[in-house]
Amino acid sequence: MKQLFRLLVVFLLVPGFVAAQAPKEPGRWSVGIAGGPLFNQIQGSTPLFQYSNKTGYQAGASLTYRIGESFSVRAELMADSRSFGSSLYSQGLRETDTSRYVCWDCYYDYNIRFFTHYLTLPVVFEYSQELKYMGIAFRAGGYYSVLISAAHEGYEAFYLDPHGTKPFTLIDFTPGFYRSHYTGLVDDVINTYDAGLSIGVGLWRQVGKSVKIEADVSMRLGFANVFENPLMPEIMHRHAVVKLGLVRQISTK
Repeated sequence: MKQLFRLLVVFLLVPGFVAAQAPKEPGRWSVGIAGGPLFNQIQGSTPLFQYSNKTGYQAGASLTYRIGESFSVRAELMADSRSFGSSLYSQGLRETDTSRYVCWDCYYDYNIRFFTHYLTLPVVFEYSQELKYMGIAFRAGGYYSVLISAAHEGYEAFYLDPHGTKPFTLIDFTPGFYRSHYTGLVDDVINTYDAGLSIGVGLWRQVGKSVKIEADVSMRLGFANVFENPLMPEIMHRHAVVKLGLVRQISTK
């Protein structure tokens, strides 16, 4: 994901060496629609857990107001689809945290994938320039996401070896293999919101008097814990979004 971001930034910066055209007038509104892939990446400091990421999507609308020759304020309303996997395998079991004896034939295995949908509102400040053949914009701001739905799919299992657990005196389970399957919607697991910083670069080309086609890439750096339960690992969303869309100027001041 980092390599993709660097390549797209370099690609978008190349037209910046072309001479700029006449300055733009402030006070013009623009609306747009756009969509594209969302490359999710889970960040956290939980060495026991392993995380896998899956490409999702983002699609929605934007509203931009120019406040100066080169400066604008842009707000978007986007539907996000994000998913990730969480897994843990632990070999060996102590009856208590202070026990010296370990049942090495006992193990715990956890593997669950989460599927989440958010409604995201990024608000960014934009610096833009008209170039000879196209335009370029640099954007920075923040975003806030509201969880719409969350689902999970996977299993949780553990094995208590009959011979290895004989020295245990406090254990509440009968030795054997236990496995639980999970599927469907979940409540009180995924945090109800996400929030963080948003930075990005956009490139556009005019295709009509008031219509332009636009491509942009943005990085979202989340600060909120993905899980709602404080006993769960502390992890955060990091994702890159690449979008293609149309923008139309709708009025002047």
